[in-house]
Amino acid sequence: MNKQRSVVHIHPLLWVTAGIAVFTGFFYDLLLLFLIVLLHELGHAAAALHFKWRIKKIELLPFGGVLETPEYGRRPLREEVIVAAAGPLVHLPLMLLSYLLLAASVWKQADHQLFMHYNLTLLCFNLLPVWPLDGGKILYCWFCSRVPYYFAQKIMWITSCLFLCGLMFLTLFLFPAHLQAWIIMLFFIVAHYTEWKQQPYSFFQFLLERTQQKHKKNMEPVLKIISMYERPLDVAKQIHKNKRAAFYIKENRQTLPESYILDTIINKRAGLVPLNDLLKKDKTDMYANRK
Repeated sequence: MNKQRSVVHIHPLLWVTAGIAVFTGFFYDLLLLFLIVLLHELGHAAAALHFKWRIKKIELLPFGGVLETPEYGRRPLREEVIVAAAGPLVHLPLMLLSYLLLAASVWKQADHQLFMHYNLTLLCFNLLPVWPLDGGKILYCWFCSRVPYYFAQKIMWITSCLFLCGLMFLTLFLFPAHLQAWIIMLFFIVAHYTEWKQQPYSFFQFLLERTQQKHKKNMEPVLKIISMYERPLDVAKQIHKNKRAAFYIKENRQTLPESYILDTIINKRAGLVPLNDLLKKDKTDMYANRK
């Protein structure tokens, strides 16, 4: 059993929101909403701890919650999908529980309707294919299962931006004066800008951790056709997250393992040198060692 203990943090602005809710008579509504949000995030945390992920914190924000973990993008796709889906799945038993509680005198029809409304809203909202929502993370995993990691990053970012533009368009015409909706849109814009800036670092981190993975032998093999005039860094863009690559050089019919490309980039730091020059140098060094 993982002894790691996650910590729940409450954002200072949430306390301000709670104070406003007390004076405006909406404290019960806010309390119910953030109880559901907390259970949603605990669903993610439970799945993450099951796979022994590191968890930094669970933070409750004025417009929702977030589970902070450095593991996203670094674990097997199956784990990432399960952790991302665990939060939305929490809402299903919660809604069933609300129906069962109707038989109790303490749970009124108004409570039930409000509870169902919050659960359905959070469930549908979190499944939107927008980064970093759960739906966006699940879609990203699907892209990673279909195309190389580098291109999955790009495709997911573009797809998420398109859906975000659609959300902003709907907000503009349906809720033009909804302050909280625009705060959420601003959060998404900042998240997308940050993700765009971090993509080169995330890709290099992927390659670095790829050199340390011990379960690559269990991955499905895939053969990629390359040219000897390509650079190792460009060749690495064809590496899949869930597959073990080998690279067939069409000019000399030589096959290079994925480990050769990774070692050249990470350890030899020759990722920008054309493969043709690297292979000539390897041959020269081999002959020199024989002598």
